[in-house]
Amino acid sequence: MTPDTLLRLANLTVPRKPDRGPTIQPDPLASPATAAQALSLPRPDASELAALRELHNTIVQLVEGLLSERQVARSAARLTKLARPSIATVRLDVGDDQMLRARLEWSEPTPAATLARRVALELAEIDVARLRRCERAACDHVFYDTTRSGTRRWHAESPCGNRERQRRYRAASHLSSANESR
Repeated sequence: MTPDTLLRLANLTVPRKPDRGPTIQPDPLASPATAAQALSLPRPDASELAALRELHNTIVQLVEGLLSERQVARSAARLTKLARPSIATVRLDVGDDQMLRARLEWSEPTPAATLARRVALELAEIDVARLRRCERAACDHVFYDTTRSGTRRWHAESPCGNRERQRRYRAASHLSSANESR
């Protein structure tokens, strides 16, 4: 499982293409339309934007705490409070083979409660030690390392992996040419 909802909220206001000159990043939670697009939700009411902002801030603080190995109890409590309105009921289904299967059905009263519940469930399923920040200095994206070895360094190969290798190559070329001119 990858924590897609967690990562979407953690990276919500991070510029998509760092180092591309001045970036005018519109606030994705400025209006119901931009919030719906940024979070892949049905269009929320304007009154729900404050709760979505609180959720975003909570997720950012929670991820920062996890990455820096600080206490996250306060952020976790805020996330729990935001998820509390989501209520599950159990439904028992009978299959064609007469097997009984229990299924949870969630009531989703607000978009913030829906997202908070998803994030809480994702956090319970993942190895939080695999949450990382992109190692490229110009980038602040958070990602989840799904590699077997757990050694991924960049949030994406393009642009960050490619640019970092270019930077190192150019630095090595510059250093070798400086040594040759001596």
